[in-house]
Amino acid sequence: MPLLDSPNPYLKFTVMNMARRTGASARIQALAKAADAVARRDADRIAREKAVQAALAEFFQAQGEVERIHADAERTAAPFDAAMREAVRALDRLGETRTGIAELTGVSLIRLREYLAENAVPFSRALSAPARATRHGPAAGSRSSPDREATGTRMG
Repeated sequence: MPLLDSPNPYLKFTVMNMARRTGASARIQALAKAADAVARRDADRIAREKAVQAALAEFFQAQGEVERIHADAERTAAPFDAAMREAVRALDRLGETRTGIAELTGVSLIRLREYLAENAVPFSRALSAPARATRHGPAAGSRSSPDREATGTRMG
């Protein structure tokens, strides 16, 4: 019984050319394999870059919305923030200590200092106020003079 005509498929075999290709055809085959490998790598890189671009677009869109919402919230909260500042200043004028105000309100000492510092008269306005020192000397009730400040002595 010849093996090539066997009804049993396991007994059939195909003869393959196991010879190694050489010359121009081997070079063409190698270049084709290299081009396929580079194309697969480029396709993966392009897919990754598109995914990065999509994630960045989502990020920047969300960032823009957050900035818009924060700006709206700041405008809406401004009157209430001003009321909080004025209440803190009122507590300060009533003689409460900063620590006491912080304990009563739950506001941090840093924020309290900001609220109270905003109440201070800016330097440029302080010079133009009539009750402040003028070119002719110290303001009424002041205990120092430019001469005494320069020498480091004070009236007692």
